Amino acid sequence: MTIPSPALELSLGELSAALDAADHTERETWLRRLSRAELKAMYALAEDGEVLDIKHFYGAPGELVIHHGQNSLPAFNRFQKRVTDNDGIIQGYNHQAMSWLTGPGHFTIRPDGPEVIFDYIIEPAQSAPGFPPLKSNTSGLSTFVYGHMNDRVRRISKHTVIGQAIKKGKPMSTWFALLKEGN
Repeated sequence: MTIPSPALELSLGELSAALDAADHTERETWLRRLSRAELKAMYALAEDGEVLDIKHFYGAPGELVIHHGQNSLPAFNRFQKRVTDNDGIIQGYNHQAMSWLTGPGHFTIRPDGPEVIFDYIIEPAQSAPGFPPLKSNTSGLSTFVYGHMNDRVRRISKHTVIGQAIKKGKPMSTWFALLKEGN
């Protein structure tokens, strides 16, 4: 099965159907090959897509749900967003190679119309069990990566979402796709 490039002239429905028909390995291989231009095109393609339910990101209370990520940065562009329902607070952090330097980037998640916001400004009050200790997103080098930031996320398919980083209320030229682990 070949999953088409989001930069081709196709509908969101066609892309969604191809992703839903693929298995996790095929989706992850496709995700890892996405270019900056394809991520940007996919974000635009999803503008008028289906509502993204916040429940997409988490499972039962205390269950860890992993979302594999690919972003448009030139380096350190592979990561995971790990999410849980921590006593009614939907929260997560970025699991990535540079977290020793930038911090884990803890965030909360909330719906915003048909989209979902990963909110680095409203940080969780406590770290979830198994998560790294809390570190302020506005201290040290964390400020440059996560400070004053939100991610606006849109639905692509059953397992795939696309997002754009927003700093101090202004969209950045940075996009990322997330693939929910499993089939």
